[in-house]
Amino acid sequence: MNTNKLIQMLRVAKKYYEYHMDQKEIAKEEGISNSTVSRMLQRALDLGYVKISIDYPLLSNEELSKELKKAYQLKEVFLVPVVVSEPNAVMIDTCKAAATALPSYIESGTIIGTAWGSTMRCLSTYIPDLRTRNIRIVQMNGRCNKSAMPIGADAMIEAMARQGRGDGYIIPAPAIVDSAQTAAMLREDSGVKEALELARNCHTAIFSVGLVTEESIMYRAGYLNDGVYESLLEQGAVGDICSNYFDEEGRPVDDEFSKRKIGISLEELKKISCKIGVVSGIEKVKALHGALKGGYIDVLYADEAVGKALLAYL
Repeated sequence: MNTNKLIQMLRVAKKYYEYHMDQKEIAKEEGISNSTVSRMLQRALDLGYVKISIDYPLLSNEELSKELKKAYQLKEVFLVPVVVSEPNAVMIDTCKAAATALPSYIESGTIIGTAWGSTMRCLSTYIPDLRTRNIRIVQMNGRCNKSAMPIGADAMIEAMARQGRGDGYIIPAPAIVDSAQTAAMLREDSGVKEALELARNCHTAIFSVGLVTEESIMYRAGYLNDGVYESLLEQGAVGDICSNYFDEEGRPVDDEFSKRKIGISLEELKKISCKIGVVSGIEKVKALHGALKGGYIDVLYADEAVGKALLAYL
């Protein structure tokens, strides 16, 4: 596209989107056909010169939130309305609501623990200016050592450190290793030990809840092979937080698998004073119920459909 054509396309786009002229009026001014105007507008979108977004307030369902808060004895509950029932859209709205509120939970000089996964990768996109300084952000479990898995393991660390004017720390080890002996040795490594100590001393933790399914990141990454997946199901596991599995009542599932894990335990997580769970999708209701029963979440950001399903589940 030559310069003159590019300038005309941008001019047409500005007239249509910024000055709200109709396409017929633009065509007459530019001396081109209506169809050419339409093609130029589409071309501007395709090239990324025009970006369209819908910015609307995310208001919590107050009545439903109060019921849920009382039922599970939570500090706070925010339930996002389901404007469009497409799963990714629901996740985005839930993450936007949680991200907007984060500055109210974080103070300068504090330690924040985060996890990895699809929800956390989404949340990292919307982290605002946290209005803090000298915070420390640490991952609460080891990394996924399967590079092909698009889980955004560092996304939350980078976003929180940048927006909170602080430093980020990772656990320099995989989430799961081959044996309990290897895990024990790694936990004594100075870098791993330092990160784990930071994680145990978090003031605020931000995470989501994973599922025990063949579609989960843990399964697809190959961590639940060699009979581990079947063993977890037999013991009643319904979900996980930071690679820690629990049953429907929130009880930790004691398995040989847990001995190979690098990260904080569920008991250590419970000691963190402010635990923020960000969850969307009714397929996670049973796992979320278990997490709430176990006392692993103090503040819940979820979608309205999840809230209704949780109350019906009780």
